[in-house]
Amino acid sequence: MKIPRLKKCYKAFSLLEVMVAAGTLFIIVLGALSYEYHTVVHNRIAQSNITATRTAQLLLEDWKNNGGSPYYDPTTLELGFITTSEEEADYYCFVDTLPMFISLNGSNIDYDEDAGVILRKLDVKVSWRRDYKSDAPGGDDPYIVMTTYVRNDAAGG
Repeated sequence: MKIPRLKKCYKAFSLLEVMVAAGTLFIIVLGALSYEYHTVVHNRIAQSNITATRTAQLLLEDWKNNGGSPYYDPTTLELGFITTSEEEADYYCFVDTLPMFISLNGSNIDYDEDAGVILRKLDVKVSWRRDYKSDAPGGDDPYIVMTTYVRNDAAGG
């Protein structure tokens, strides 16, 4: 009795198939890493926006509570605000290791002589980049501007 022998047939991937699979895997991994990188960058930008907004709100509310005084100085808060000698910002501080450049602007808008009331506009501009004053169209220099109005009368606020 003769037993038929089976042909030994080895099947394997060709070099071309391995290269295509490796290239596809590389593109997928590169896309995932790129997505993760951009996610981290946008998360930092969002956190910087939140920090700048909170800093601006703190200063605006404190300035408003002081009656919108033209002599308002946030260094008296003892929260780390430092006066700058540069023209780029009035003050700066570090919040969560992020440098904040702050510019304060207060101006009288209206005056009622009969009632003796002055309406003041208070602006706080906060940026986490030194070149925040460039308002060029299409510029991507991030800054937060918050504005409020305060009424000063003979009673002092």
